[in-house]
Amino acid sequence: MELTMSVSEMNRQCDGDILYWGGVIYKRDYQTEIAPHGASGCAGWPMKSDAAGVHPNQAVDFMKDASEKGVPTEFDTKTGQAVFSNRAHRSKYLKAMGMHDRNGGYGD
Repeated sequence: MELTMSVSEMNRQCDGDILYWGGVIYKRDYQTEIAPHGASGCAGWPMKSDAAGVHPNQAVDFMKDASEKGVPTEFDTKTGQAVFSNRAHRSKYLKAMGMHDRNGGYGD
C-alpha cells in the first residue's frame, strides 16, 4: 500500500517506524522508500548487471567458472545478466574475472 502525505502530517501520524492511518497500523518499509528501483535497478539488491553479463548461451559455463574461482555467481539464462547479491559479491566477482568497476560502487 502507498500513502502520500505532507511531512508534517506524517510526523503527526507516525510513532517512529509505525504509522497509524485510518485505524490501521502500518510499518514503514525503508528499503522500498530508499531504493525504489527493485531487483533489476542499480539501487536494489540483488543487482543484475549487463556490463558483467555474458551471452545467454554462455550463462551456465560462466556460473561454473565463477564457482571454480571461488565466487559463485548466478547468471540470468534468458538475458545473460550477472546477478550480484551485494556490493562485496560484485567486487569479488569483478576482481576474480579481471574486471574493474570504475565507479567503485558509488551511486548504487
